[in-house]
Amino acid sequence: MKTFFTFFVFLLFSFNVTAQEAIIYHVVPSDYTNTAGNGAFFGPLSSSARTYQHLIHESLLAPILNKQIYAVSYRLPASATANYPASDVTVSAYDFYLGQSVDPANMSLTDFSANFVGPKKQVRSGSLIIPAGAYTFGSSPNNWGPEITFIVDSMYVYNGGNLLIELRHPAISSTNQSVDALITSTTGYGTLFRACWGGSYTANSGSQGNFCIVRITADDPVPVELTSFAASVNGRDVILQWTTATELNNSGFQVERRTSDTDYEAIGFVAGSGTTAEQRNYLFSDVRIPDGNYFYRLKQIDFNGQFNFSYEVEVEVNSPAVYALEQNYPNPFNPSTTINYSIAEAGIVKLAVYNLLGQEVALIVNEFKEAGGHTITFDASQLTSGAYFYTIETPQFKQTRKMLLAK
Repeated sequence: MKTFFTFFVFLLFSFNVTAQEAIIYHVVPSDYTNTAGNGAFFGPLSSSARTYQHLIHESLLAPILNKQIYAVSYRLPASATANYPASDVTVSAYDFYLGQSVDPANMSLTDFSANFVGPKKQVRSGSLIIPAGAYTFGSSPNNWGPEITFIVDSMYVYNGGNLLIELRHPAISSTNQSVDALITSTTGYGTLFRACWGGSYTANSGSQGNFCIVRITADDPVPVELTSFAASVNGRDVILQWTTATELNNSGFQVERRTSDTDYEAIGFVAGSGTTAEQRNYLFSDVRIPDGNYFYRLKQIDFNGQFNFSYEVEVEVNSPAVYALEQNYPNPFNPSTTINYSIAEAGIVKLAVYNLLGQEVALIVNEFKEAGGHTITFDASQLTSGAYFYTIETPQFKQTRKMLLAK
């Protein structure tokens, strides 16, 4: 009867522990942080469906370089005469996309998708609730409206280049409301910033428009945070399980193992989830290993090649004292394979390989062995391709299995 032994170790830690800087509220263009714009535009709060694109030159984005973009905000223009909205408004879909942009001077009005350089990433989807009076008037400039937060699981880190912010929303069941903007004759329009819009949620062409002054909320990116790392033993297999709360630019995890007498060596790789703030669970099996104490750690590797190590966990493999000859692994093989076997009592063990005629072609083991599990590597480079049998013999036990050499 097979017996299962389980041992768990849990560790809570983050791969990267860095001091968090204060959140950045960056206004584009920054000259208008404390100055109202010279125009207005129906777009973010239009009662009609809109597709609206902000194209921003990289020279205006230095404060948020290598920062994660969490939200954007708009404000009412200087011409506003009342707070907005008069009562709570729910927009059924208020979706944002971020990506690298062409130079504002090269903006296309006939193919909005061409304004993205490479793929765009959706960072917000679903409904938006605008509380009554959320956008206020009476200041110069007016106060910023509520932050429109992005989906945390769709993190976007600004790593340089021109930036494109695209907003898509259906008709809003409220009165038309403009936001603070810069007219097309403003210094810098067309070279440092530019905007275009279309009259539907799915528009891919349209007209040039005023540039809505936008406040970008950004902060240091969230690192890969490992919240648990567990090891369990099932017979002669070690099962590793770990969980992340967040991931940033995570290519994956190299699984490494050592003993008290050896250095760490890589034994496998598990792909990561890139960038996410949703919990992710991972599993790796180290199969058919000999009895003994083992230490494991994870080498978390970013897409840019940077890496960090986890703490190590220790397990003891102590398989039941039974007689058994396991199937070689891999099988078929070329030219070497691993054979695991166990004996219930110490004694002389013979492990040999035979051809289909029953002739012994290799003697792998022929010596005294202690009780317990054992592992041997068989190198068949001197044999020809084909099927072979391997047999274990002790005074109390004999078993034969088949292997296939495929050169």
